[in-house]
Amino acid sequence: MEYIRLAMKNLLRRKVRTILSLLGIGVAIAVLYSLLEFQKGYEKGLQGQLDQLGAHIMVVPKGCPYEAATIVLHGGKWPRYMEESYFDQIKGVSGVSQAAPILMDAIIDPATKDSKIFLGITDEYGRLRLKWKMDGPGFSNEKAREVILGTSIATKLGLKTGDTFHLRQDASGRAGGKDDADLKVVGVLDRTGTQDDGFIFMPLHTLQQVFKLPGKIVVVLVRAKKIDGASLDKTMQNLRALGGNMNVFPLSELLNNASQLMQVTKVFVLAIVLVAIAIGAVGVLNTILMTVFERTKEIGMMKAIGASPKDIFTLIWTETVLLCTVGGLLGIGIAIVSSRGIEWFFRKALASQFSALPDTTLIGISPGIVLLCVVLSVGLGVLAGFYPAWRASAVKPIEAIRGAN
Repeated sequence: MEYIRLAMKNLLRRKVRTILSLLGIGVAIAVLYSLLEFQKGYEKGLQGQLDQLGAHIMVVPKGCPYEAATIVLHGGKWPRYMEESYFDQIKGVSGVSQAAPILMDAIIDPATKDSKIFLGITDEYGRLRLKWKMDGPGFSNEKAREVILGTSIATKLGLKTGDTFHLRQDASGRAGGKDDADLKVVGVLDRTGTQDDGFIFMPLHTLQQVFKLPGKIVVVLVRAKKIDGASLDKTMQNLRALGGNMNVFPLSELLNNASQLMQVTKVFVLAIVLVAIAIGAVGVLNTILMTVFERTKEIGMMKAIGASPKDIFTLIWTETVLLCTVGGLLGIGIAIVSSRGIEWFFRKALASQFSALPDTTLIGISPGIVLLCVVLSVGLGVLAGFYPAWRASAVKPIEAIRGAN
């Protein structure tokens, strides 16, 4: 404690230099903290956006899925189906976290040419849609005569939870025929901003029965356990190895680029961290060395009256560590107080490089990063103070006093 008291007293004797040193260290740590928080916030935000996709991989029968979807939307039947049993094989593939089978079909109103798009789903589909919220209890069982409506189609049809949805079709599943099907509306989705807003959802087995497609599905959505490039490619290879004449492809190029973006930000932040530490260390080293040279006579006098080299070393070292620690805490405070402005600057600066940064908070308060910055500040003081402390401890009392006269 005595060393700390003396160190504080010595630092306060040169207020201007101490304040400038604290500001220099503080700015370096503030930049360091902001970059680490930005990298963490960006990675978390990007991961959140990927999570909103729900699925990462699509498995469909051979052929163009977009062409097939176009055929259905114009009143035709889906050109290729897969057996529902194939879904069970997909669930057991290494690297697959979740999977959801889907049957898709549509009914075209011959008078208005309006289409109603139906998706037969299971509970797995709902688990992939992490942002799904609805007004209503949802399906009661996997064979229930029930529907969930997207918000857009519900508004268009003027239906709400508890109403009855009337489905008219002929024997082949097309509109305008003899068979009627009445299904209860058990949920209306909150607006998602996705294609789900325009879909009519049924339990898979109900849609298979109503549209006379027993045991058929058209696509399986797959959520991978890991989405970095190598892991995702490996999962896709495992899926292709199942055979069955299927197409396996990622749902978005974003998935292929996500891990690269994360790695780029990590490398970028690491480089800045190293530069900040190096600049900070050199700055502190220079400041403490100048202090030692200015205090040569004082150090000589201290030795002359009984201070040991260890005492001098410990005192100078304590001053350096104390200066860096306080400067680090100051820098963290600066970064937290100005976080909104710094984040705004980062967003403006990176707007031309990234088409859309996550809309979540990118610079917050993380105890782990606060602790890391404090540890780095102390470590900076320990490293930068070693040489000046050693130089001070090596001063010879007689030469110091004589040289100062």
